[in-house]
Amino acid sequence: MKRKGLTSKITLWVLAILFLIPLYWLIISSFKTDMEITSFPPTLWPKEFAFSNYTKVWDLLKFSKTFMNSLIVSLSTTVLIVFNSTLAGYAFAKKKFIGKNVLMTILVATMTIPATVLLLPLFTIITKLNMYDKLISLIIPFSVTVFGIFFMKQYIEDIPDSLLEAARIDGCKEYQIFFKVVLPLLKPGITSLTLIEFVNNWNSFTMPLVLLKSSDKFTLPLRLGMLAKETVAVPWSSIMAANVMVVLPVVIIFVALQKYFIKGIMGGAVKG
Repeated sequence: MKRKGLTSKITLWVLAILFLIPLYWLIISSFKTDMEITSFPPTLWPKEFAFSNYTKVWDLLKFSKTFMNSLIVSLSTTVLIVFNSTLAGYAFAKKKFIGKNVLMTILVATMTIPATVLLLPLFTIITKLNMYDKLISLIIPFSVTVFGIFFMKQYIEDIPDSLLEAARIDGCKEYQIFFKVVLPLLKPGITSLTLIEFVNNWNSFTMPLVLLKSSDKFTLPLRLGMLAKETVAVPWSSIMAANVMVVLPVVIIFVALQKYFIKGIMGGAVKG
């Protein structure tokens, strides 16, 4: 048993190191010059720290404005997804209505449709609704996801029906049962879904590329993707520094909510 436990620990450490190598390389390269990044053999530590990469990238990304665009889109979309998914998940988990199972099956089946197939119809609808080249075009159409509904449905199904019945006997109305009984029990699940959807929206590149035209509306991933096109030679040092600045907020949020995220994932996955 001790040998098996030791083997598991060694395996986990090896996997952790393998996953951390790209992150280490990204951070270290962000402090190198373009010449040092492209040199061979590669250096594991900067010969001279180029802190100017970050000040240069701040201006190239127009970071203050672009960061706020990403924050507005990611926060707004995430809040709407979590709220709508929780309501829909509650209906699918605890309510009886005609065609519930069929509708759920159809919704889950739509997850197999590639997102690129929906680009043209989505672009047409958003253009007709006069939302093109506006941040709202990245919020309203994506304010609910099938994954979010399915995730919350699985989580809510674990709440005992007897608890809801007891609340009804005590005179609670349906909205009181949802907000005062169900919602407090969903904190780990809501935290997990919030983190997942925030990261998805924060890292979104394709939709901003299709739905935005004005540079002052660009989000961080889109602005980052444009860096390589603005110069003849690829500015690797700037791109590395920009990647660190884009990834850092997500890493901070994940580290802060890691305990709740793991608890929420396990709570929704394990059926008792």
